[in-house]
Amino acid sequence: MRRNLIYLLTALLLAGGVWTVGCGPPEDEPMGPQIQVLFNSPGWRAGTEVNRMPSEFISERIDAARVSVDAAVYGFNKQNIIDALVRAHYRGVEVRLVADAGEYGRGSHGYVVMEEHKIPIQTGNQFHIMHDKFFIVDDRFVFVGTGNISRSEFVFNNNNWVWIDHPGVADAFTAEFNQMFEGARFSAAKEPLGVPNTFQVGDTEVEVWFAPQDDAMGRILEELKAVHTSIHFSIFAFTKDQVATEFINRHREFEAYNREMGFDDMPLTERANAAFNGLRDDDLPKGVFGILDRSQLHGNGQYHQGYRLAANEVPMRLDGNYNSRIPGDYQAGGGRLHAKTMILDAGTPDARVITGSFNWSSAATISNDEVLLILRGERITDEYIREYNTLWQTAKDLSASMCILMKDFDQLTCDVDVAGNAPVQPGDVVISEVHFDGWNGERDPSHHTCNPGAASDLGFDCRRRITNDQFVELYNTTDRPINMSLWTLHNGHDIIMGFTPGTVIMPGQHFLVLDHNTVPLSERDPQRGNHAFLNPDFVLNTANDPRFRRLNLKSGYMDLSLRNSKAQTIDHVGDGGPAFYGGRDGDMNYSMQRIMPSSGPVPDGRERSSWQRASGATGGSNVHEDFRDFIIASPGEPNPQ
Repeated sequence: MRRNLIYLLTALLLAGGVWTVGCGPPEDEPMGPQIQVLFNSPGWRAGTEVNRMPSEFISERIDAARVSVDAAVYGFNKQNIIDALVRAHYRGVEVRLVADAGEYGRGSHGYVVMEEHKIPIQTGNQFHIMHDKFFIVDDRFVFVGTGNISRSEFVFNNNNWVWIDHPGVADAFTAEFNQMFEGARFSAAKEPLGVPNTFQVGDTEVEVWFAPQDDAMGRILEELKAVHTSIHFSIFAFTKDQVATEFINRHREFEAYNREMGFDDMPLTERANAAFNGLRDDDLPKGVFGILDRSQLHGNGQYHQGYRLAANEVPMRLDGNYNSRIPGDYQAGGGRLHAKTMILDAGTPDARVITGSFNWSSAATISNDEVLLILRGERITDEYIREYNTLWQTAKDLSASMCILMKDFDQLTCDVDVAGNAPVQPGDVVISEVHFDGWNGERDPSHHTCNPGAASDLGFDCRRRITNDQFVELYNTTDRPINMSLWTLHNGHDIIMGFTPGTVIMPGQHFLVLDHNTVPLSERDPQRGNHAFLNPDFVLNTANDPRFRRLNLKSGYMDLSLRNSKAQTIDHVGDGGPAFYGGRDGDMNYSMQRIMPSSGPVPDGRERSSWQRASGATGGSNVHEDFRDFIIASPGEPNPQ
């Protein structure tokens, strides 16, 4: 009751003409179309923040509202913004809210307060997320960006927002808002708005796209294909392979240009910061540069496109934001790079920025409620590139970051240590055995629950037809543990898989990578039956889902390389032709084993003479007993000599 009275008194004061510092002008003093970008700059640890107060900015604008405030918000617990909305409500401003169904169901604090004060709320997107973060004030102003309306997003996580003064932009956002609030249409139920989506706002051209009804991802890909000098990206969730493919394509083009022009000798940081340092047009080296959020690199696993980019030598760093309300916890306590931002062709007349709530993911493309902005103009792009320079300077080398995170691991060897040295050398880890032909293509799906002890009406032992299990075995030839975080297996065209952060291979030990695929995937029929191989160190596709990464090793084409996080080839198998040894021989199935000398370097894996067909009467102890009599392999064990 006391807080309600405070809200009411504050609202009456504001209605009587008492304006807060920094608020917008009265309606009879219009500023004209303009756009302003805000960064929260949380710093890299406590005490280094340079917070430019974007939450204070929007709360003041809400306090200045005369007619209406519409808000579509996902995470919602930033108290000063919550208070400003309640004050607006009590002084007679029409306040409406669109909320995410999941966050609402979990009792997000801001939603609870809105209901306590009888502020109208519409919730939706029950099976996905209403991921928008925007405000529309007085049908004229829009505040929108990458950050949720939460304390972590404004105080601890890196984000950016824009404030746009343009009735046309506000109309587009209002049409989107009304689809959700008045029509209760979310996700795929939404329809294209049928209103303009491109506006000239002062010195900046603004494009507005809403997902999933607009082809927001298509616009991103179009812009990436049109890039001619540079891409600087900072990203939270990154699982969309088409975006990574365009990054790789532009990187290859730009590296060829840099070699031709002599820019390849320029230090990487100089190239990354060329636009920030004032170089323009023909003076610019070209390049693709990225900063990744470390929490998503952990959480997205094999889906994360950072593995592909690292394997293709795209220069990237890991965000250096350690400023968390829970020191050491960059998941629950903040300290994330939450931006979803690309700066394209900085330092040229074509300079532009892509930003908004839209992560580069399938969920954002086809199911979440999202907003994507494309901002064209050198002035606003220069503001973004200055902030990017700050992020790049505090970010860490990928390899060094992986080593720092595991600093307590005794005598750990990394691709690049904190001092910048590169102690891992080719041959330190080798591919010692490959099992590539797990299935002969004749499986009968009706017998995917094969019972080897029962009579089969098919007339053959069903075990011999149901396994598609494959493996790659690695061996550490050194006397020290080696950090394989962000290493990849590559097939000569693209990566097969990446090793997640924290992966270590111990000295003189084998490391077994398995791909289990014993039965067809069925949502109604859980996977049953035995896997062919036991005791893995790393398992791909535990759900047996065709959308997940697979080894997909081919007997007719063997070109397999092990690459570290700096895209250096540590070992290589095959010459691009058929596998040297192994595979099916009647009902028997053999792996291909490396010939491992008792001392000295391991022979070149690209040479046939370095390999042999697995031998022995039965498979080794890590072959399941149901398969041991016809799969001859020794996964996780020394190869027979």
